[in-house]
Amino acid sequence: MTSKIIAVVAAAVGIGLTAAAYGVTPTSSPVTAAGRIGTGGTQAHTRHPVRPARKPRHRAPVALPNGRTFGSGCGILPRSGPASQAGLTAATAAAAVSRPRELSEFAHAIQLAGLTRTLNAAKALTVFAPDNAAFDYLGAGNLQALLATRPDLVRVLRFHVVAGRVLPAQLAKRHVLTTVGGTKLYLARSGRSFSVNNAVVTCGNVRTSNATVYVVNRIIIPAS
Repeated sequence: MTSKIIAVVAAAVGIGLTAAAYGVTPTSSPVTAAGRIGTGGTQAHTRHPVRPARKPRHRAPVALPNGRTFGSGCGILPRSGPASQAGLTAATAAAAVSRPRELSEFAHAIQLAGLTRTLNAAKALTVFAPDNAAFDYLGAGNLQALLATRPDLVRVLRFHVVAGRVLPAQLAKRHVLTTVGGTKLYLARSGRSFSVNNAVVTCGNVRTSNATVYVVNRIIIPAS
């Protein structure tokens, strides 16, 4: 059963808790070429002949780098220091996400939920980490309510964690992942860009000692 807080969070990020949020829409009724039906039950004709649609060109999929980060938002990682990619590789999951300033809200949420030790002790994880803008997008009141309700906060954070490391090449081949909370993550790809449910991956393949992190621009809410 979806709690009131999670339902409010879902509404705040602009989705409904249904499959329609992830691109499943009902088939619309056919429309005539002229956009209406002529008198006497005959179809009105268009002024110009309809040209057949061109066949899309086949393009080979863009290879994703397993050994380095990718995405337009990877500027959140400095080139050197503890918050750089090199600096994060020796840190455990919760410790690593606490270093980049743009992930401070996510790190704070992990701490409030009491999940720091769990994430740090795990053998291998994949974490979809919402950036600070994703938390701000909820609105101050919704965010405060979520952070103040620990059971719901734990549930929401578990929507973002998958057991085992999922590398970019594997991410490109798989369409659905199951989170540690038992919910589904639906993946979609366009070139080197990925979306996960209602979120877009802005920086992928951030490696830590026990996790692979994908930074996303929204709080992820599962379909019911």
